[in-house]
Amino acid sequence: MKKSFLAFAILLSACVTCIQGCSSASNEKKQEQTEEKAVYQCPMDCEKGKTHDKAGQCPVCGMDLEKAPVKS
Repeated sequence: MKKSFLAFAILLSACVTCIQGCSSASNEKKQEQTEEKAVYQCPMDCEKGKTHDKAGQCPVCGMDLEKAPVKS
């Protein structure tokens, strides 16, 4: 009886450790994806809030686009 309880406790502890490791890895991936996703916007807001996925120049006024906060 003691041996089966000990085996069960070891198995349970291994499962909990695995689950915690997997969930923290997925949280890190989500955070990396969020950080990589940058949007750019004209500082003069010529296009009324329109954002671009690449840095460049505003098609209206020609100013350099700046990083804008990502809205979730």
